Amino acid sequence: MRKKSFPLWIFLFLFFCKQAWGLTGLGFGVRGGMIRDYKNDNLNLIPTQDENWLKEMPLVGVHLKIGTLRVVHFEASVEYAWKETEIVLENLATTEFSVNDLSLNATAKYVFAVPVLKPYAGAGLGMHRLVYGISNEEYSIFIPEDQNKMGFHAVGGLLLSFPASPIEFFAEARYTSIQTAGESTRYTTILGGLTLNLP
Repeated sequence: MRKKSFPLWIFLFLFFCKQAWGLTGLGFGVRGGMIRDYKNDNLNLIPTQDENWLKEMPLVGVHLKIGTLRVVHFEASVEYAWKETEIVLENLATTEFSVNDLSLNATAKYVFAVPVLKPYAGAGLGMHRLVYGISNEEYSIFIPEDQNKMGFHAVGGLLLSFPASPIEFFAEARYTSIQTAGESTRYTTILGGLTLNLP
């Protein structure tokens, strides 16, 4: 009897949570974009051939949207950014050096009540796993240690949605500051994506 009543308790719990928190819907989606002007002081001593190699860095990810009010969306996302460049070694040989940023992010967005094309603004925080690598480890050059650091971000964008469609499109600009040693790591991200809202 207890096993049969367990799904009923789950249903009642979710029902009353929905009423209490004003849950308007869930959605999940994909995203992609480009990081611009990645500034990380830990990389200043890397002997790269291209001084502007961190001008752009590709980014991909997935997200979960949780609507609690008609104008407020909470969003959880996982994003991955990466970049490689050639570095010059002591014997004038070259090898590949890579930077990777895997982040878990939480963002609150205030969506302005406009019928179709809705502007929004928000802020949030993330945990960033920064990984640095060299393809040949025999050479003694400075490589930053891999690290987990907290980051903060502010966002602004446009949300395109239609009343009869479960799919939303968005375009977003985001400024991020990661609390790395010394000066914080800072960059701007231009990204876009789509969200499939669940019924």
